[in-house]
Parts: sequence; structure tokens; C-alpha cells
Amino acid sequence: MEEDRLEEERQEKEEARRRKEEDMKKKGKRKGLGGLSPEKKKMLKKLIMQKAAEDLRNEAKKRAEEKDTYINERVEPLSIDGLSQSNLKEYVEKLYGKMCKLEEDIYDWELRLKKQEFEINDLTVKVNDTKGKFMKPVLRKVNKTESKFAKLERKEHRDFRGNLKSTGQNKYKLEEEETSKTPDWRQTLKGKEEGEESAPAES
Repeated sequence: MEEDRLEEERQEKEEARRRKEEDMKKKGKRKGLGGLSPEKKKMLKKLIMQKAAEDLRNEAKKRAEEKDTYINERVEPLSIDGLSQSNLKEYVEKLYGKMCKLEEDIYDWELRLKKQEFEINDLTVKVNDTKGKFMKPVLRKVNKTESKFAKLERKEHRDFRGNLKSTGQNKYKLEEEETSKTPDWRQTLKGKEEGEESAPAES
């Protein structure tokens, strides 16, 4: 019995020690930049930005070099020293012909690009239609002040009574009809007096 109890205590101590070691290992691990101080984070960010700027400069320099080499391969160096008037004229005509050809090529490439853009847009619309996605149309910019002035002008031209709802009845007309239907009491009195006057005359 006592041996079993001692064995259990030893196992519990062993497990507690293992848990403590695992906790220490977990605390020792760093997640991301969480273990760095603010100064070190700032320094690291500065170094990353410097490296990115340097890479951009190198890339731009490389592109410029490639452009220069391509231009040097395509365009011959201009050498007009010691040329006579007629030779110079021929050389200028030759350069002008080259320039015209290049302009034609530029025009052709622009047309191709426009055609490709149109086809790409058409295909994206078709794909979105098949998928059921709705593309938002490009909205036209409208000047708000102009639209407000236009509304004001429209309001000024409107007739106020024209905006009122019509009930289908004219209240003034009803009053006229009622007055015409009611008998005038003077007329009835006159009729009675005439009847009385005619009655004694007959007798």
C-alpha cells in the first residue's frame, strides 16, 4: 500500500516537472516580432525599407541599361562628318523613311493593343455572365451644381396648380348647381300675390 502511494506521488511529481518544462519551452518561443523591443522593430523596419529602395534602384538601373543596349543595337550612330550635300540629302531621306516605317509600326501595334483590350473585356464579360457575377458599370461623373440649377429651373417653369391632385369634382360647380336648384322665395311670394289678386277679380 505504501509503495503504491509512493509510486503515485513520484509519478505526479514527474508529470508536474514535465508540464513545467513544456510551459517554459512555450514561453521561450517567439511568435513573429513579438519578442523584439520597439527600438529593434524600428531598426528592422528601417533596414527592410532600405533594402527595398535599393532593389528598386537596381531594377530601374538595369531597365535603363537594357533600353540603352536595345536602342544602340537598333539605331546606328549618326555620322555626318565629311558628307557632301547630296550624300547628306540621301542620308536624311533614308532616316525619314525609317521614321515613317516606325510610325506605321507604332500605329499597327496600338491598333493591335486596342483590339486585344476589347477582346479581353468582351471575354471577361462573357465569363462573368456564365458565372453569374455582376460587373458594376463605370459611372459617369456628374456636376452636382449644374444638376441642382437644372432642377430649380424646372421647378420655376412648373405651374403650382398643375401639381395638385384632381378629385374629379369642381366644388364651385356644385355650389352653382345647388343655388340653381333652390327656389327663390320672392318668386313664390309673387306667384301667391298674383293668385290672390286674380281670385277677387273673378268673383
